[in-house]
Amino acid sequence: MTVRRRFAQLASASMLTQAIPMLVAPLLTRWYGAEALGHWALFIALSANLATIANARYEFAIVIPRRDGEAALLLQLALWIALAMGLLTAVGAGAWHLLMAHHARLGGRWVSLDALDPWLLMLAPVVALAGMQQALSLWNNRQGQFAVIAQARVLQQGVMAAAQAAAALGGLASVAALILSQSLAALLAPLWLLLRGSRWRRATRLDGAGKSWHWRHLRRLAWRHRQFPLLNSPHAFVNAAQETLVLALIAAWSDAATAGYYALMVRLVKAPATLVGGALSEALLGELARDWQRGVDLRPRLLRGIRLLAMVALPGMAVLIAVGPMLFGWLLGADWARAGEYGRWLAPYVAAHFIAAPLTVTPMVTGRQRGALLFSLIGNVLYVLPVALVLSSGGSLTWALGAISVLLPIYFAIYLGWLVRGAAPRPAAHGALA
Repeated sequence: MTVRRRFAQLASASMLTQAIPMLVAPLLTRWYGAEALGHWALFIALSANLATIANARYEFAIVIPRRDGEAALLLQLALWIALAMGLLTAVGAGAWHLLMAHHARLGGRWVSLDALDPWLLMLAPVVALAGMQQALSLWNNRQGQFAVIAQARVLQQGVMAAAQAAAALGGLASVAALILSQSLAALLAPLWLLLRGSRWRRATRLDGAGKSWHWRHLRRLAWRHRQFPLLNSPHAFVNAAQETLVLALIAAWSDAATAGYYALMVRLVKAPATLVGGALSEALLGELARDWQRGVDLRPRLLRGIRLLAMVALPGMAVLIAVGPMLFGWLLGADWARAGEYGRWLAPYVAAHFIAAPLTVTPMVTGRQRGALLFSLIGNVLYVLPVALVLSSGGSLTWALGAISVLLPIYFAIYLGWLVRGAAPRPAAHGALA
């Protein structure tokens, strides 16, 4: 199956998974309000942050081996790690719950997270299930079962939207309803991948040679692909931590409602990047890996991708700057024009992110994850620092977002240049998918 066909299948599913929350958003803003959505956004950010490392990034190694048997062992490794990460998250959430109870007795109040307690305990199953979904998705990617991946994603978003609507119509509109709906959807997606996916029984059973042989080979594969947890995991975690930190800062120095306006704005304006970037990067990963192993120059493909993505991103940026507040106010309700104003100030960053995001899988193929991690750290500092400095000094969020829109496009231009230069064929690096 060609990259174009893979992309078409995944993009079609991504379009549906993005369309569902966008269609439901005007109802959620009227049913739940900005404050409840702000608290839920913080829960989403925390769970997504932890989900990025729920498999220690070993799920991306599943597409690399030539033999399915080795890939199946990597799938098992990723699934075991997901369970372990769920247990660790449960311990952390439990400790936070005890801390909150103690802090309440002392008369204190934690502005950012206290409304989520004790619902933070739901992080554990959500994180473990997200790890399972990620691992099973990459296994089905390897087997060419893109339709199954697409179905799982659409099912997940559809069930969550339906559950949130049912709770609101039943008079139960609250942070708890939003979180429980998300948890239900998180359960159904990996179940669908298990039931409908390709040869999962072969991938999950112990090898006939015995349990000790099995665990010995898991340890060997874990060591062979150790740069995924050592380098790619911190990279992914830092990227995801960006939104978590920003939301926490906004909730701490402004209020939960402002965090809600910001969070929904980011979700909506980044929806095209999630749609195109997620599908394109997933479709490209296996193809880029095979081309790199054969010594093919990846630079023409990357440059072509940058040009095509820019042709979509720049007109979208112009529309957001011109009519962002009016569009948000019409779609979500008059109060939400404020979110559109935030989107207007953030538009240049959104366009730059749209262009760069699909190509960030390239360092996993070319063995440049150390450099990518450094770039990631710099980029996230450039995003979080303006928010912290401006809000802590009493400035407005719009000024912080304006600073981001000046700094980050320059950063992305430098990063893309680095990606393209590193995609030239180098015989010594072929096959070294660090």
